[in-house]
Amino acid sequence: MSDLIKDKITAVAPGSVSARFLTGFELVKNGSIAAFAFATACVTAIGIFLSVTTSSVVFEPLLVPTRFVEQGYSPEITTTRILDEISRINELSTTTKDKKNIGAKQPGDKMANLQSVHGVDLRMAQSIVQDLLGVKKEKIAGEITFHTEKDRVIYQIRIRSLPKNTLLVDFKTSSNIPDVIKEIALKLIEKMDPGVAASYYRWSKDIDSSLRLVDEALRNNDTYDDNYALVGRAQIYIGRKKFEMAQQDLDQIFKTDPKFVPALNTQAYLLNEQKQYGKAMEFALKAKSYWPERWQPHVNIGNAAEGLGKNDEAEAAYRSTIAYNPTWPSVYDDLAAFFIQRNKRDFAEQIYHKGLQKFPTNTELLLHYGQFLLAAGRQEQALNYLVKAYRTNPENGEVWVEILKIAKTTKDPALAEVREKAEAYLKSKVAASDQTFTKLLNHALRAQ
Repeated sequence: MSDLIKDKITAVAPGSVSARFLTGFELVKNGSIAAFAFATACVTAIGIFLSVTTSSVVFEPLLVPTRFVEQGYSPEITTTRILDEISRINELSTTTKDKKNIGAKQPGDKMANLQSVHGVDLRMAQSIVQDLLGVKKEKIAGEITFHTEKDRVIYQIRIRSLPKNTLLVDFKTSSNIPDVIKEIALKLIEKMDPGVAASYYRWSKDIDSSLRLVDEALRNNDTYDDNYALVGRAQIYIGRKKFEMAQQDLDQIFKTDPKFVPALNTQAYLLNEQKQYGKAMEFALKAKSYWPERWQPHVNIGNAAEGLGKNDEAEAAYRSTIAYNPTWPSVYDDLAAFFIQRNKRDFAEQIYHKGLQKFPTNTELLLHYGQFLLAAGRQEQALNYLVKAYRTNPENGEVWVEILKIAKTTKDPALAEVREKAEAYLKSKVAASDQTFTKLLNHALRAQ
Protein backbone atom coordinates (compact mmCIF):
# COMPACT_ATOMS: atom_id res chain seq x y z
CA MET A 1 0.00 0.00 0.00
CA SER A 2 1.44 3.31 -0.98
CA ASP A 3 2.29 5.97 1.57
CA LEU A 4 -0.21 8.25 -0.09
CA ILE A 5 -3.07 5.80 0.46
CA LYS A 6 -1.99 5.20 4.09
CA ASP A 7 -1.96 8.90 4.71
CA LYS A 8 -5.50 9.20 3.33
CA ILE A 9 -6.81 6.32 5.48
CA THR A 10 -5.20 7.77 8.59
CA ALA A 11 -6.57 11.22 7.86
CA VAL A 12 -10.09 10.12 7.05
CA ALA A 13 -10.99 7.16 9.29
CA PRO A 14 -10.46 7.79 13.00
CA GLY A 15 -10.18 11.55 12.83
CA SER A 16 -13.41 12.10 10.87
CA VAL A 17 -15.49 9.78 13.10
CA SER A 18 -14.41 11.72 16.19
CA ALA A 19 -15.08 14.98 14.45
CA ARG A 20 -18.51 13.85 13.34
CA PHE A 21 -19.41 12.61 16.83
CA LEU A 22 -18.36 15.86 18.45
CA THR A 23 -20.17 17.88 15.84
CA GLY A 24 -23.38 15.86 16.34
CA PHE A 25 -23.16 16.19 20.14
CA GLU A 26 -22.65 19.92 19.87
CA LEU A 27 -25.63 20.17 17.55
CA VAL A 28 -27.87 18.26 19.98
CA LYS A 29 -26.60 20.33 22.91
CA ASN A 30 -27.05 23.61 21.10
CA GLY A 31 -30.44 22.51 19.81
CA SER A 32 -31.61 21.64 23.34
CA ILE A 33 -30.46 25.00 24.64
CA ALA A 34 -32.23 26.74 21.79
CA ALA A 35 -35.42 24.73 22.35
CA PHE A 36 -35.34 25.51 26.08
CA ALA A 37 -34.80 29.20 25.38
CA PHE A 38 -37.64 29.17 22.85
CA ALA A 39 -39.98 27.41 25.31
CA THR A 40 -39.05 29.89 28.04
CA ALA A 41 -39.73 32.78 25.68
CA CYS A 42 -43.10 31.26 24.74
CA VAL A 43 -44.13 30.78 28.38
CA THR A 44 -43.09 34.35 29.15
CA ALA A 45 -45.02 35.66 26.16
CA ILE A 46 -48.09 33.63 27.10
CA GLY A 47 -47.79 34.81 30.69
CA ILE A 48 -47.65 38.44 29.60
CA PHE A 49 -50.55 37.97 27.19
CA LEU A 50 -52.74 36.20 29.75
CA SER A 51 -51.80 38.65 32.45
CA VAL A 52 -53.20 41.50 30.41
CA THR A 53 -56.12 39.75 28.67
CA THR A 54 -57.42 37.01 30.96
CA SER A 55 -60.68 37.56 32.80
CA SER A 56 -60.00 34.92 35.44
CA VAL A 57 -60.65 35.73 39.08
CA VAL A 58 -58.12 34.32 41.53
CA PHE A 59 -59.65 32.75 44.63
CA GLU A 60 -56.99 32.89 47.32
CA PRO A 61 -57.06 30.17 50.02
CA LEU A 62 -59.49 31.14 52.77
CA LEU A 63 -58.20 31.53 56.29
CA VAL A 64 -59.85 28.76 58.32
CA PRO A 65 -59.99 27.98 62.05
CA THR A 66 -58.15 25.10 63.69
CA ARG A 67 -61.40 23.11 63.85
CA PHE A 68 -61.37 22.95 60.04
CA VAL A 69 -57.73 21.88 59.84
CA GLU A 70 -58.24 19.17 62.46
CA GLN A 71 -60.93 17.61 60.26
CA GLY A 72 -58.74 17.70 57.17
CA TYR A 73 -59.93 21.00 55.74
CA SER A 74 -56.80 23.08 55.26
CA PRO A 75 -57.15 26.52 53.63
CA GLU A 76 -56.24 25.04 50.24
CA ILE A 77 -58.60 22.05 50.55
CA THR A 78 -61.46 24.23 51.82
CA THR A 79 -61.07 26.61 48.88
CA THR A 80 -60.83 23.75 46.39
CA ARG A 81 -64.02 22.19 47.77
CA ILE A 82 -65.83 25.52 47.43
CA LEU A 83 -64.69 25.80 43.81
CA ASP A 84 -65.79 22.21 43.16
CA GLU A 85 -69.27 23.00 44.51
CA ILE A 86 -69.44 26.20 42.44
CA SER A 87 -68.51 24.19 39.35
CA ARG A 88 -71.21 21.60 40.10
CA ILE A 89 -73.92 24.24 40.58
CA ASN A 90 -72.74 26.14 37.50
CA GLU A 91 -72.93 23.02 35.33
CA LEU A 92 -76.44 22.16 36.51
CA SER A 93 -77.69 25.72 36.15
CA THR A 94 -76.45 26.68 32.68
CA THR A 95 -77.82 23.82 30.56
CA THR A 96 -79.95 26.23 28.53
CA LYS A 97 -77.00 28.47 27.72
CA ASP A 98 -76.59 29.13 24.00
CA LYS A 99 -73.13 27.64 23.54
CA LYS A 100 -73.01 28.61 19.86
CA ASN A 101 -73.16 32.29 20.76
CA ILE A 102 -69.37 32.51 20.88
CA GLY A 103 -67.85 35.68 22.27
CA ALA A 104 -70.98 36.94 24.03
CA LYS A 105 -70.99 37.13 27.80
CA GLN A 106 -73.40 34.58 29.25
CA PRO A 107 -74.60 33.29 32.62
CA GLY A 108 -71.99 31.16 34.36
CA ASP A 109 -68.98 32.66 32.58
CA LYS A 110 -67.75 34.54 35.62
CA MET A 111 -68.13 31.53 37.89
CA ALA A 112 -66.29 29.35 35.36
CA ASN A 113 -63.38 31.81 35.47
CA LEU A 114 -62.81 31.40 39.20
CA GLN A 115 -59.39 29.85 39.81
CA SER A 116 -57.53 28.65 42.86
CA VAL A 117 -54.28 30.49 43.48
CA HIS A 118 -52.06 27.50 44.23
CA GLY A 119 -50.51 24.74 42.20
CA VAL A 120 -49.86 26.26 38.75
CA ASP A 121 -46.49 27.81 37.89
CA LEU A 122 -47.93 29.74 34.93
CA ARG A 123 -50.43 31.40 37.22
CA MET A 124 -47.64 32.44 39.57
CA ALA A 125 -45.69 33.89 36.65
CA GLN A 126 -48.89 35.59 35.53
CA SER A 127 -49.24 37.25 38.93
CA ILE A 128 -45.64 38.49 38.85
CA VAL A 129 -46.08 39.96 35.37
CA GLN A 130 -49.31 41.64 36.44
CA ASP A 131 -47.49 43.31 39.32
CA LEU A 132 -44.67 44.44 37.04
CA LEU A 133 -47.09 45.87 34.48
CA GLY A 134 -49.31 47.46 37.09
CA VAL A 135 -52.31 45.39 35.95
CA LYS A 136 -54.85 44.96 38.75
CA LYS A 137 -56.84 41.73 38.46
CA GLU A 138 -59.77 40.77 40.63
CA LYS A 139 -59.06 38.49 43.58
CA ILE A 140 -61.28 36.88 46.15
CA ALA A 141 -60.09 36.44 49.73
CA GLY A 142 -61.64 35.93 53.12
CA GLU A 143 -61.74 34.10 56.40
CA ILE A 144 -63.84 31.71 58.44
CA THR A 145 -63.95 32.26 62.21
CA PHE A 146 -66.13 30.74 64.93
CA HIS A 147 -67.47 31.10 68.43
CA THR A 148 -69.60 28.86 70.65
CA GLU A 149 -73.07 29.51 72.03
CA LYS A 150 -74.42 26.95 74.50
CA ASP A 151 -72.32 24.11 73.04
CA ARG A 152 -73.20 25.15 69.49
CA VAL A 153 -70.43 26.12 67.10
CA ILE A 154 -71.32 29.23 65.10
CA TYR A 155 -69.17 29.92 62.05
CA GLN A 156 -68.79 33.46 60.71
CA ILE A 157 -67.85 33.69 57.02
CA ARG A 158 -66.64 36.89 55.40
CA ILE A 159 -65.36 36.95 51.82
CA ARG A 160 -64.30 40.05 49.85
CA SER A 161 -63.46 40.98 46.29
CA LEU A 162 -60.15 42.78 45.90
CA PRO A 163 -58.76 45.34 45.13
CA LYS A 164 -62.07 47.19 45.61
CA ASN A 165 -62.62 45.46 48.97
CA THR A 166 -66.26 44.70 48.12
CA LEU A 167 -67.96 42.44 50.64
CA LEU A 168 -69.37 39.43 48.78
CA VAL A 169 -70.33 37.08 51.60
CA ASP A 170 -71.05 37.83 55.25
CA PHE A 171 -73.14 35.30 57.14
CA LYS A 172 -73.28 32.99 60.16
CA THR A 173 -74.12 29.30 60.22
CA SER A 174 -74.07 26.39 62.64
CA SER A 175 -73.97 23.74 59.89
CA ASN A 176 -71.34 21.02 59.70
CA ILE A 177 -68.24 21.74 57.62
CA PRO A 178 -69.35 20.09 54.34
CA ASP A 179 -72.62 22.05 54.48
CA VAL A 180 -70.75 25.26 55.33
CA ILE A 181 -68.78 24.80 52.12
CA LYS A 182 -71.98 24.35 50.12
CA GLU A 183 -73.53 27.44 51.70
CA ILE A 184 -70.45 29.53 50.88
CA ALA A 185 -70.50 28.37 47.24
CA LEU A 186 -74.18 29.18 46.76
CA LYS A 187 -73.97 32.57 48.45
CA LEU A 188 -70.98 33.50 46.26
CA ILE A 189 -72.99 32.56 43.15
CA GLU A 190 -75.96 34.58 44.39
CA LYS A 191 -73.75 37.65 44.67
CA MET A 192 -71.62 37.20 41.55
CA ASP A 193 -74.16 35.70 39.10
CA PRO A 194 -77.76 35.86 40.37
CA GLY A 195 -79.13 34.42 37.11
CA VAL A 196 -77.22 31.18 37.70
CA ALA A 197 -78.38 31.07 41.33
CA ALA A 198 -82.00 31.58 40.20
CA SER A 199 -81.70 28.66 37.79
CA TYR A 200 -80.19 26.42 40.48
CA TYR A 201 -82.91 27.24 42.98
CA ARG A 202 -85.55 26.43 40.36
CA TRP A 203 -83.81 23.12 39.68
CA SER A 204 -83.84 22.48 43.46
CA LYS A 205 -87.56 23.33 43.61
CA ASP A 206 -86.97 26.34 45.86
CA ILE A 207 -89.23 28.53 43.75
CA ASP A 208 -89.44 31.50 46.11
CA SER A 209 -85.64 31.83 46.21
CA SER A 210 -85.53 31.43 42.44
CA LEU A 211 -87.96 34.30 41.90
CA ARG A 212 -86.00 36.46 44.35
CA LEU A 213 -82.80 35.92 42.36
CA VAL A 214 -84.58 36.48 39.02
CA ASP A 215 -85.64 39.91 40.29
CA GLU A 216 -82.04 40.56 41.35
CA ALA A 217 -80.72 39.57 37.91
CA LEU A 218 -83.22 41.86 36.16
CA ARG A 219 -82.58 44.74 38.57
CA ASN A 220 -78.78 44.87 38.42
CA ASN A 221 -76.73 46.76 35.81
CA ASP A 222 -75.77 43.65 33.82
CA THR A 223 -78.06 42.97 30.86
CA TYR A 224 -76.38 39.84 29.46
CA ASP A 225 -78.46 37.55 31.67
CA ASP A 226 -81.83 39.31 31.44
CA ASN A 227 -83.27 37.01 28.75
CA TYR A 228 -82.15 33.92 30.64
CA ALA A 229 -83.75 35.28 33.81
CA LEU A 230 -87.00 35.95 31.93
CA VAL A 231 -86.97 32.40 30.53
CA GLY A 232 -86.51 31.00 34.01
CA ARG A 233 -89.38 33.07 35.38
CA ALA A 234 -91.61 32.10 32.45
CA GLN A 235 -90.98 28.43 33.22
CA ILE A 236 -91.91 29.00 36.86
CA TYR A 237 -95.14 30.70 35.76
CA ILE A 238 -95.91 27.77 33.44
CA GLY A 239 -95.42 25.35 36.32
CA ARG A 240 -97.87 27.44 38.36
CA LYS A 241 -100.35 27.58 35.45
CA LYS A 242 -99.95 31.35 35.14
CA PHE A 243 -99.81 31.13 31.38
CA GLU A 244 -100.52 34.78 30.58
CA MET A 245 -97.66 35.98 32.77
CA ALA A 246 -95.33 33.42 31.17
CA GLN A 247 -96.31 34.65 27.71
CA GLN A 248 -95.60 38.25 28.70
CA ASP A 249 -92.04 37.35 29.68
CA LEU A 250 -91.50 35.43 26.43
CA ASP A 251 -92.93 38.26 24.34
CA GLN A 252 -90.51 40.66 26.03
CA ILE A 253 -87.61 38.44 24.89
CA PHE A 254 -88.88 38.00 21.32
CA LYS A 255 -89.10 41.78 20.86
CA THR A 256 -85.31 42.05 21.11
CA ASP A 257 -84.20 38.55 20.06
CA PRO A 258 -86.76 36.49 18.10
CA LYS A 259 -84.24 33.65 17.66
CA PHE A 260 -83.31 33.27 21.33
CA VAL A 261 -83.35 29.47 21.49
CA PRO A 262 -84.11 29.02 25.22
CA ALA A 263 -87.20 31.20 24.66
CA LEU A 264 -88.24 29.14 21.61
CA ASN A 265 -88.00 26.00 23.72
CA THR A 266 -89.98 27.59 26.54
CA GLN A 267 -92.64 28.77 24.09
CA ALA A 268 -93.05 25.16 22.93
CA TYR A 269 -93.32 24.07 26.56
CA LEU A 270 -95.98 26.72 27.25
CA LEU A 271 -98.04 25.75 24.19
CA ASN A 272 -97.87 22.07 25.13
CA GLU A 273 -99.18 22.91 28.60
CA GLN A 274 -102.00 24.89 26.93
CA LYS A 275 -102.74 21.82 24.74
CA GLN A 276 -101.94 23.78 21.58
CA TYR A 277 -99.89 20.88 20.29
CA GLY A 278 -99.67 21.92 16.63
CA LYS A 279 -98.19 25.32 17.48
CA ALA A 280 -95.97 23.71 20.11
CA MET A 281 -94.55 21.39 17.45
CA GLU A 282 -93.67 24.37 15.23
CA PHE A 283 -91.67 26.08 17.96
CA ALA A 284 -90.03 22.84 19.08
CA LEU A 285 -88.88 22.02 15.54
CA LYS A 286 -87.54 25.56 15.13
CA ALA A 287 -85.60 25.18 18.37
CA LYS A 288 -84.29 21.81 17.19
CA SER A 289 -82.95 23.42 14.01
CA TYR A 290 -80.64 25.52 16.21
CA TRP A 291 -80.02 22.88 18.89
CA PRO A 292 -80.18 19.47 17.16
CA GLU A 293 -78.06 17.80 19.84
CA ARG A 294 -79.70 19.23 22.96
CA TRP A 295 -82.39 17.30 24.82
CA GLN A 296 -84.83 20.18 25.37
CA PRO A 297 -86.24 20.48 21.81
CA HIS A 298 -86.63 16.69 21.55
CA VAL A 299 -88.71 16.38 24.71
CA ASN A 300 -90.97 19.21 23.53
CA ILE A 301 -91.37 17.49 20.15
CA GLY A 302 -92.26 14.29 21.99
CA ASN A 303 -94.82 16.04 24.19
CA ALA A 304 -96.43 17.70 21.17
CA ALA A 305 -96.53 14.43 19.19
CA GLU A 306 -98.02 12.60 22.16
CA GLY A 307 -100.66 15.31 22.50
CA LEU A 308 -101.50 14.91 18.81
CA GLY A 309 -101.92 11.15 19.29
CA LYS A 310 -98.77 10.31 17.30
CA ASN A 311 -97.26 7.95 19.83
CA ASP A 312 -94.67 6.42 17.51
CA GLU A 313 -93.30 9.90 16.73
CA ALA A 314 -93.40 10.71 20.42
CA GLU A 315 -91.45 7.55 21.22
CA ALA A 316 -88.75 8.39 18.69
CA ALA A 317 -88.42 11.91 20.10
CA TYR A 318 -88.28 10.60 23.67
CA ARG A 319 -85.57 8.10 22.77
CA SER A 320 -83.55 11.00 21.33
CA THR A 321 -84.22 12.97 24.50
CA ILE A 322 -82.69 10.22 26.65
CA ALA A 323 -79.73 9.86 24.27
CA TYR A 324 -78.86 13.54 24.85
CA ASN A 325 -78.73 13.15 28.66
CA PRO A 326 -81.45 15.35 30.22
CA THR A 327 -80.33 17.52 33.10
CA TRP A 328 -83.69 17.46 34.93
CA PRO A 329 -84.60 14.33 36.95
CA SER A 330 -88.32 14.79 36.25
CA VAL A 331 -87.67 14.13 32.54
CA TYR A 332 -86.33 10.64 33.29
CA ASP A 333 -89.31 10.00 35.57
CA ASP A 334 -91.91 11.14 33.02
CA LEU A 335 -90.37 9.28 30.10
CA ALA A 336 -90.00 6.05 32.07
CA ALA A 337 -93.75 6.27 32.78
CA PHE A 338 -94.44 6.76 29.05
CA PHE A 339 -92.54 3.60 28.10
CA ILE A 340 -94.18 1.61 30.91
CA GLN A 341 -97.57 2.58 29.47
CA ARG A 342 -96.40 1.33 26.07
CA ASN A 343 -95.35 -1.95 27.72
CA LYS A 344 -91.68 -1.35 26.92
CA ARG A 345 -90.51 -2.02 30.43
CA ASP A 346 -86.94 -2.94 29.51
CA PHE A 347 -86.31 0.52 28.06
CA ALA A 348 -88.18 2.12 30.96
CA GLU A 349 -85.78 0.39 33.33
CA GLN A 350 -82.82 1.66 31.31
CA ILE A 351 -84.22 5.17 31.75
CA TYR A 352 -84.48 4.70 35.52
CA HIS A 353 -80.90 3.41 35.64
CA LYS A 354 -79.62 6.36 33.63
CA GLY A 355 -81.58 8.86 35.70
CA LEU A 356 -80.41 7.42 39.00
CA GLN A 357 -76.84 7.32 37.81
CA LYS A 358 -77.09 11.07 37.23
CA PHE A 359 -79.33 11.84 40.23
CA PRO A 360 -78.70 9.07 42.80
CA THR A 361 -80.51 10.84 45.65
CA ASN A 362 -83.63 12.00 43.81
CA THR A 363 -86.57 10.83 45.92
CA GLU A 364 -89.11 10.60 43.09
CA LEU A 365 -86.82 8.50 40.88
CA LEU A 366 -85.94 6.19 43.77
CA LEU A 367 -89.60 5.83 44.78
CA HIS A 368 -90.96 5.21 41.30
CA TYR A 369 -88.22 2.77 40.39
CA GLY A 370 -89.00 0.94 43.66
CA GLN A 371 -92.66 0.78 42.63
CA PHE A 372 -91.60 -0.44 39.19
CA LEU A 373 -89.60 -3.27 40.79
CA LEU A 374 -92.49 -4.17 43.12
CA ALA A 375 -94.81 -4.50 40.13
CA ALA A 376 -92.26 -6.86 38.58
CA GLY A 377 -92.20 -9.00 41.76
CA ARG A 378 -88.61 -8.02 42.61
CA GLN A 379 -89.26 -7.16 46.24
CA GLU A 380 -85.72 -7.36 47.58
CA GLN A 381 -84.44 -4.95 44.95
CA ALA A 382 -87.48 -2.73 45.43
CA LEU A 383 -86.84 -2.45 49.17
CA ASN A 384 -83.27 -1.30 48.51
CA TYR A 385 -84.46 1.66 46.43
CA LEU A 386 -87.42 2.45 48.71
CA VAL A 387 -85.16 2.61 51.76
CA LYS A 388 -82.82 4.93 49.83
CA ALA A 389 -85.85 7.10 49.00
CA TYR A 390 -86.77 7.15 52.69
CA ARG A 391 -83.25 8.15 53.72
CA THR A 392 -83.22 11.03 51.25
CA ASN A 393 -86.67 12.25 52.34
CA PRO A 394 -87.87 10.71 55.63
CA GLU A 395 -91.10 12.74 55.59
CA ASN A 396 -92.39 11.47 52.23
CA GLY A 397 -95.67 9.71 53.03
CA GLU A 398 -95.84 7.86 49.73
CA VAL A 399 -92.52 6.22 50.54
CA TRP A 400 -93.90 5.13 53.94
CA VAL A 401 -96.84 3.41 52.25
CA GLU A 402 -94.65 1.47 49.82
CA ILE A 403 -92.25 0.30 52.54
CA LEU A 404 -95.14 -0.77 54.80
CA LYS A 405 -96.61 -2.82 51.94
CA ILE A 406 -93.62 -5.15 52.02
CA ALA A 407 -93.05 -5.08 55.78
CA LYS A 408 -93.53 -8.86 56.15
CA THR A 409 -90.56 -9.56 53.89
CA THR A 410 -87.98 -7.42 55.64
CA LYS A 411 -86.29 -6.73 58.94
CA ASP A 412 -84.65 -3.53 57.73
CA PRO A 413 -84.28 -0.97 60.56
CA ALA A 414 -86.03 1.59 58.37
CA LEU A 415 -89.29 -0.35 58.80
CA ALA A 416 -89.52 0.39 62.54
CA GLU A 417 -88.85 4.09 61.88
CA VAL A 418 -91.50 4.23 59.16
CA ARG A 419 -94.07 2.42 61.31
CA GLU A 420 -93.46 4.84 64.17
CA LYS A 421 -93.82 7.86 61.89
CA ALA A 422 -97.00 6.45 60.30
CA GLU A 423 -98.64 5.77 63.66
CA ALA A 424 -97.72 9.23 64.94
CA TYR A 425 -99.19 10.80 61.80
CA LEU A 426 -102.49 8.93 62.18
CA LYS A 427 -102.81 10.19 65.77
CA SER A 428 -102.19 13.79 64.73
CA LYS A 429 -104.75 16.37 63.68
CA VAL A 430 -103.14 16.56 60.22
CA ALA A 431 -104.51 13.10 59.32
CA ALA A 432 -108.07 14.44 59.14
CA SER A 433 -107.14 16.94 56.43
CA ASP A 434 -106.10 14.27 53.89
CA GLN A 435 -108.55 11.39 54.04
CA THR A 436 -107.19 9.67 50.92
CA PHE A 437 -103.65 9.41 52.26
CA THR A 438 -104.93 8.46 55.73
CA LYS A 439 -106.86 5.50 54.25
CA LEU A 440 -103.78 4.36 52.30
CA LEU A 441 -101.63 4.54 55.41
CA ASN A 442 -104.19 2.66 57.56
CA HIS A 443 -104.50 -0.04 54.92
CA ALA A 444 -100.71 -0.43 54.68
CA LEU A 445 -100.37 -0.74 58.47
CA ARG A 446 -103.17 -3.33 58.73
CA ALA A 447 -101.59 -5.37 55.92
CA GLN A 448 -98.48 -6.10 58.01
